Amino acid sequence: MIAVFFAGLRMNIIQINKGRDIPLSGAAERKKVLCALPPVVAVQPPDFYGLRLIPVVKPGDSVHVGSPLLEHKDDRRVKIVSPASGAVADIIRGDKRALLAITVRCDGKQSALSFPKTPAAEVKHLAPDAVIGQMLSAGVWPCVRQRPFAKIAEPGSRPKSIFVQAHMTDPLSPDLDFVLEGQEARFHAGLEILKRLTPGTVFVCCPPSARSRAIQEASGVSVVGFAGPHPAGNVSTFIHHLDPVQKGDVVWYIGAEDVCRIADLFLEGRFNPRRTVAVTGEGALSRVYGQTVLGAPIRHLLTGALLESSRYISGSVLRGTDVGLDGYVCFYDQQVTVLPLGGKREFLGWLRPGWNKYSFSRTFLSSLPRRGTEALFSLDTDRHGGQRAIVLNHLYDGYVALDVLTYFLVRAIVSGDLEEAQRLGLLECADEDFALCAFACPSKFDVGGVIREGLKLIETEG
Repeated sequence: MIAVFFAGLRMNIIQINKGRDIPLSGAAERKKVLCALPPVVAVQPPDFYGLRLIPVVKPGDSVHVGSPLLEHKDDRRVKIVSPASGAVADIIRGDKRALLAITVRCDGKQSALSFPKTPAAEVKHLAPDAVIGQMLSAGVWPCVRQRPFAKIAEPGSRPKSIFVQAHMTDPLSPDLDFVLEGQEARFHAGLEILKRLTPGTVFVCCPPSARSRAIQEASGVSVVGFAGPHPAGNVSTFIHHLDPVQKGDVVWYIGAEDVCRIADLFLEGRFNPRRTVAVTGEGALSRVYGQTVLGAPIRHLLTGALLESSRYISGSVLRGTDVGLDGYVCFYDQQVTVLPLGGKREFLGWLRPGWNKYSFSRTFLSSLPRRGTEALFSLDTDRHGGQRAIVLNHLYDGYVALDVLTYFLVRAIVSGDLEEAQRLGLLECADEDFALCAFACPSKFDVGGVIREGLKLIETEG
């Protein structure tokens, strides 16, 4: 660990050596654009892992910003609220009547429910139960998630520490240091509120190059910089190096912009639905930071000609969701990625030197050093092969920043040996930590999907 000083801030730097950055073209310009309120927004239950949600509205009902749309069947205090005022347009269900989305037709007024206000000077004196109670009643609670199991935090538990994610290293991921510019007071108030919820430390995890006053002037918390390739910006990487999860432990984590959302609830007495989304990818003509609301339509964030022959992803290419052009931004995502579709056959492609074909191996000439913009690659959605038996199992560990033996962990889960999986460190993992393994795997094996299934089994079977 290295200590660095920035304008009086002592920042510890942790260097991550494992992993890999994917040099994908199509990064967003450092420019914030205020988007108009979309005509329709959506709340999507699949975004909230760990909750059994039931609707508390029906089509045609009038709602305000902060009005409950869904409640957790096992704990009715946990609510998912509307990010816009207007009327419920539709309740969309899928196979076996699975609840997929509730859409709200916006009236443009953004009238919001009111909640008790707390003066900024009194925030540090709030009682933990009062903080949790107001977050639950206003629908802000789903912003807080926990490890193990990477699910919505349980209100009755107390974490040994809380992690604020102010750093992301996914391909084309947004610069959260830039997103926080101009939100210093809100961010600092949100940190004070989070400190009420844990007897331990609140960690603000950021890039070593962080320059925003929101991070530099944060007090009473531990600011830690993480350097290195992806997954240096994953929450699991932060937890593993700063406060590892053992059996029986619980830690919470939250996104940097959601910290400001908590502050707005207490300082202004309302649910603030604002979300900054980076529009990225080669298929997006205008790549900027769009300031919109939660659950905004993908179409609303894109300008210019929209191509049907593209894949529209809410999130990054490694852990995002293919929502399509008519889909909506998922609750926790701060990025939209537009990629060209693959499927084009290349005559004798395997014989060509592959100067423009990106690979983690040295199979192609693209592995030779490049300069400037030539170092970026244009990638499409082709998998370049089908699923087959795992033969190069030693590759995985070079792309995981955690101290786990990935192949043996996957084998334990597949064979149903959950005790061995826990001994190998499954509880401190999430599926996103193994996205690079799936990208690099010659066998096209979904490593992250196996990890998620293993966590489900441990959670259900104890």
